[in-house]
This record gives sequence, C-alpha cells and structure tokens, in this order.
Amino acid sequence: MRSLVFDELMAKDLERLAQHLGEVCEPSRMEGVYWLHLPADLLTPEQAEHAACGPHRVALVLEEGSLRLELLVRAQNSLRCACTGYATPAQRQFLLGFMDRLVTDLGLST
Repeated sequence: MRSLVFDELMAKDLERLAQHLGEVCEPSRMEGVYWLHLPADLLTPEQAEHAACGPHRVALVLEEGSLRLELLVRAQNSLRCACTGYATPAQRQFLLGFMDRLVTDLGLST
C-alpha cells in the first residue's frame, strides 16, 4: 500500500489530531480510521461516471505515534471496481496540502 506517514507525533498532538479529524472527516467504524472525501472536481472521469460507487475517499489512520494517509482512492459503495485506484497527481497534491495544513493549523510537532 502506498501511503504517507507522519510519525513520532507526541501524545498531546494525537489527542488534538483525533478530535480535529473527527470534525473534518467521516469517522470509520474502526477506531482511529477516518475517511477524507475527495472533492468532485478532483475525481477522474471514471470516478465521476461511477457516482453510485462513491463517495470516493481515502483513509487516514491514526496509530500510536503516527498518522498514515493511504494513497488508495476507494469507493464507499463498491469494494472492487475500476474506479478504485491510487491517487492521481492532482489528487496527491490535494492530499499533501491537507496533511500540510494539519501540521500548520494544529501546530503539530513533527
């Protein structure tokens, strides 16, 4: 799995991060997992055509001392579909920007 990991996060930062992610992302049924939905204008043509499979989203996994952003764009309503795949360059740029804003906005120590 391709992913971006911010590690060596402090416990106090993890608590604030969990609260923030719970507000700006969709919490998963699994503890520590949050879904970040991709904006419609960043979807590939195939993802846009497969609106019934969506929303299209990526997982953020908050683990002990780290936050992992998976770069696999998943469809909420379909486990195996051609609209699932690794983030495009534009989607990766959006995801990197999201992670950078987390560090800045929350004042995370990395």
